[in-house]
Amino acid sequence: MSLVGQSVLKSAVFPSLYRDSVTLMMIASKLQGIAGVERAGVVMATPANLEILATAGMLPEQLAATPDDLVIVVRCDDEQAADVAIAAATEQVAGVGQGESASTALVRPGTLAEGVAALSGANLLSVSTPGAFAPLLIKQGLQAGLHVFCFSDNIAIADEVALKELAVSRGLLLMGPDCGTALIDGAPLGFVNAVSRGPVGIVSASGTGAQEVMCQLDAQGVGVSQVIGVGGRDLSAEVGASMTNLALDLLSADEETVCIIVIGKPPAPEVAEALLAKLAKSSKPVVVCLIGNSEVGTTGPVTTTATLADAATAAAILVGAPALDDAPLAVLPESGVHGGGVLGLYTGGTLASEAKYLLRENGVKAEILDLGDDEYTVGRPHPMIDPSLRASRVAEAGADPSIGIVLVDLVLGFGSSTDPGTPLAQAAVLAQAAAKADGRVLHIVASICGTSRDPQSISGQRQLLLDAGVIVAESNAAAVRTAVALRIVGA
Repeated sequence: MSLVGQSVLKSAVFPSLYRDSVTLMMIASKLQGIAGVERAGVVMATPANLEILATAGMLPEQLAATPDDLVIVVRCDDEQAADVAIAAATEQVAGVGQGESASTALVRPGTLAEGVAALSGANLLSVSTPGAFAPLLIKQGLQAGLHVFCFSDNIAIADEVALKELAVSRGLLLMGPDCGTALIDGAPLGFVNAVSRGPVGIVSASGTGAQEVMCQLDAQGVGVSQVIGVGGRDLSAEVGASMTNLALDLLSADEETVCIIVIGKPPAPEVAEALLAKLAKSSKPVVVCLIGNSEVGTTGPVTTTATLADAATAAAILVGAPALDDAPLAVLPESGVHGGGVLGLYTGGTLASEAKYLLRENGVKAEILDLGDDEYTVGRPHPMIDPSLRASRVAEAGADPSIGIVLVDLVLGFGSSTDPGTPLAQAAVLAQAAAKADGRVLHIVASICGTSRDPQSISGQRQLLLDAGVIVAESNAAAVRTAVALRIVGA
């Protein structure tokens, strides 16, 4: 890879062309797989996005674009690689939508009103625009009687409060802002795993938290009725759990839902008090998992758990699945960790939070990074879409004598990379070889958030990691407990 000062920065602007943010991230991920491409950015040219490009050293000085324009920027080893990348990006941008059936290709509305008129049976609007434009679209959707799934972030909390008040007044779901996961009537929205329909409904202020729970339920033969994401700020004092409360009401009235799981981080104290009072009156059993809450047990219809895996198991038992033994630790190697600390390199934010909490509860000091956080994704696709950034960090860990264990997650499902396991496995081999050459032992412990029906094939992804010498646990919580046990073995 060349130095920034020696590389070539090239861009292309497509006037008045819109593509949603998920599509743009996937195009950028494909570009970064082209030989000679160091970095790629594919964004709508909003002021916020241009600022992100500038911060990442990816904004050409003479770039002229308006917020309605689509911009492609690549930094490459040389001019030829840049030309190839721009040509590939142009083809991908132009090719979005190709391969659709004739019936879907006919529906290309220019406005929300045109879309509603063209799809008279539609009852849900998916919003994935730059945050500045999302509130107006959300309001229009709600006023048109549509439920809304909002993937967009960077929306003012005052707008979220007002829009959720409007949604509640109309009995409509506003999933988000910044909602990464939902599964409504079997239709996947955002990052979702392939699971069967069943009796458990999920209300979640966390994307990967919902994915972990639905996958753990699937492993126990239990399906889900609905997965309703509410956005990470719904349990804050400002928002007051307004969408969580509506989602609970809808699931309580849903004949297919026998048990409800609520997932999130600890809410504001006054919100927690009101939420628990509501749940205490629930006509259906409710399992609550608020990451960081160590108070567990059952009171009335409410069961509180400390981990996502425990929440899934508790709900599975409540709907009649056979009780399982405690999740076993992964098979431990003969040698534990004789030096070095724990480094967590996560693509799922809630999984990272759960790891921090469990390690702290076990008295293990660790550095746990959420590589999907904004500070790591400036000018890059999310690591669940492009696993190369996380893989490079794993490889680098092998040369660091202060690290004895690396904890990682592998998140499968719709929207994620088609093969996240290969780059992680390759990096694991490099890291462990580097540590061995230095006379050290490096253990890499992984959990896989996925199901047998996910497009990436969980069995194949697991085997890739096992063949690379990675210890694979059955859940994120089990992976953390395995890391703790490794430290004890090597003490």
